[in-house]
Amino acid sequence: MKKIFTLISMALVAMSVNAQNIKDTDPSHLYPIKSITWGDITWKNGNNKKDKDNADMFFLMGTGNGYSEIMAEEIYTDDEPTGNYRACYGYIEYENGETGAPAYGLYYKFTPSTAGTLKVNVWVNKGNRKTFVIKASDGKPLTPYVDYTFDGYVNGQNTTEADETQHPTYFTAEEIKDRHDASANAEQPYVIDAGNQAVWGWITFNVEAGESYIVYQQSSQLGFGGFEFGGEKYVASPEEGVVAAEFAAVIDADGKATNVNERGSVVAFTAAGVAVEAVGGAVPTEVVPDLSGSGISNVKADNANAPIYNLAGQKADKSQKGILIQNGKKFVNK
Repeated sequence: MKKIFTLISMALVAMSVNAQNIKDTDPSHLYPIKSITWGDITWKNGNNKKDKDNADMFFLMGTGNGYSEIMAEEIYTDDEPTGNYRACYGYIEYENGETGAPAYGLYYKFTPSTAGTLKVNVWVNKGNRKTFVIKASDGKPLTPYVDYTFDGYVNGQNTTEADETQHPTYFTAEEIKDRHDASANAEQPYVIDAGNQAVWGWITFNVEAGESYIVYQQSSQLGFGGFEFGGEKYVASPEEGVVAAEFAAVIDADGKATNVNERGSVVAFTAAGVAVEAVGGAVPTEVVPDLSGSGISNVKADNANAPIYNLAGQKADKSQKGILIQNGKKFVNK
């Protein structure tokens, strides 16, 4: 199942699967997107892990990463344009003082009705990837072990019981922090653990009434198990093969989202005094650039060798008659 969003009818252009970062891309290769074809977006439970009592913990999984903007990048080979395009993403570089919140991709937003302490149950694909908790009103990230803590489990870390059975080792927030501080990640302010193993447990932070907080990663998936607030608990995936009613209402029997829009697949509900918005993203399979000349930025207007396109977005040459586009500008070739 694929969802297609088209602003102006135009032939789809094949896209490379190797998406790039906007900040690392030649700006003259970037165009606004006219239409985009998303891959399948799913909401299904998985990555079932154990707790210290060897009980199953299930996490609801979306797809994709959180990012602030998306554009179409023309693929160049040997410095020559190919006429093919791929998605190019913009990420917020908090380490450089940037602020903001993701507009696309996978993220979870929580808005409590009262002040208190929020515990969000997460599965983190890689413990040494950056995990962000963003205060929405100012777009600033909270700092692990300063503004929030993480406690839970680390893949491969087990405790052998007296009966010789092995259970996952539970690490307190202080123990996880010690692991982080003693590792090569000690100078990484938004990394919560030491290594590249999966971790699962609870992000805990204080919240203000009516303020929104966004939890996401930029380079890895983030599973959502639920949350605790005000003495109440919400579980997103209580058992294998089962998801909470709010998510089940927007997926089919295979877990594929049925309410996909330009943001992804949005699940919004209120539980335990917290308004929740979970956005599942996906990787675009095709993008079509806007070559109309309206709103195109950073295009080299004086490049006489720039590629030429017809109004269908197909590559053309100056021998072709009719209205053509070069350097983002239309001209009539008689």
